[in-house]
Amino acid sequence: MNNMTKLLILLIALVLLTVAGCGTQPKEVSNTDGKTETRIVKDDLDREVELPAHPERVLALNTSMTETLFDLGIVPVGKVNEYIVPHPEAENLPDVSFELSPNIEIISTLTPDLIIAHARHHGQLLDSLEGSGAAVFFIDPSLDDDPLIGGVALMGKVLDREAEASAYLEKVEKKAAHLREKLADSSLETALFIQGGSENIMAARSFCFWGRLLSYLGMENIVADDLMASSKAGFIPFDMETIIQQDPDVILVLQPGFRSNPRQEKNNNTRQNKQGEMNKDTKTPSPAKSISPQELLAMYQDDPMWKELSAVKEGHIVVVPGNISPGKINVLDALEITAELIHPQAF
Repeated sequence: MNNMTKLLILLIALVLLTVAGCGTQPKEVSNTDGKTETRIVKDDLDREVELPAHPERVLALNTSMTETLFDLGIVPVGKVNEYIVPHPEAENLPDVSFELSPNIEIISTLTPDLIIAHARHHGQLLDSLEGSGAAVFFIDPSLDDDPLIGGVALMGKVLDREAEASAYLEKVEKKAAHLREKLADSSLETALFIQGGSENIMAARSFCFWGRLLSYLGMENIVADDLMASSKAGFIPFDMETIIQQDPDVILVLQPGFRSNPRQEKNNNTRQNKQGEMNKDTKTPSPAKSISPQELLAMYQDDPMWKELSAVKEGHIVVVPGNISPGKINVLDALEITAELIHPQAF
């Protein structure tokens, strides 16, 4: 074998080794520093965001998004003040202040590598949030067709947890199917979710958290989807005449302040007590006191119009626990508790 032939064989071998090595490169886009693998994903502000391929220190600035992190097996580095779902891992997580006013300094000390923010609440904070050194991904929950679990698939993609997201969604559907079977033994078919304690009737629409609970449980919401179709509000004004006409089988009443958390309620009560002391001197009306579930239920049971409804006559009007709200309870538990409220004999 002459020298030219040996050289040709050596060159071919080097080319083959190079091609084989290229085939093992990761699919993710690499940062310019050549060290950190990243991916490009478009968020709900139509931004192309460079995300860590495998986020390790994640923070969500929304209660529902925080709960989704736990659903996907991720313990965040912190939480917003309103988040109170009793996960053992969440007990000692640092607060980053309230959802509408997160504390940028605290966030920076947590050194997240990914922040998931609410598109409408936190868009103006983009520069400050990026100043923490984290990638910032905005999600707009109003774009979800399903506010109960609609954001899970997108967050699974963002967090590189798509398999976990699929598994969780399947788990929710199996749970809902099981509960629908339990409720099928009753004659209860129609329902109404209302905000309690107010003279003005505010009813939950089918696309909000509470309306979706009814849908997953196979209950028909008497609030028509086309009412105030241009509005994205989860609760809309509803009239007593329609309720009497529709005569729902079940009425679920949300307690006043159901969107606040215990710490907020404590602060509100303190302010009310102080204001009440001032009112003694000024002779102005005192703020409304908090109302117990029993007192709230009696308001409807004793009202001349409400007491004529079938749901009230037959004991199918119930006060919903205050934790049946986004960021206060796991979706699986919310479905279970709501089903038991609707038809306790099946449990």
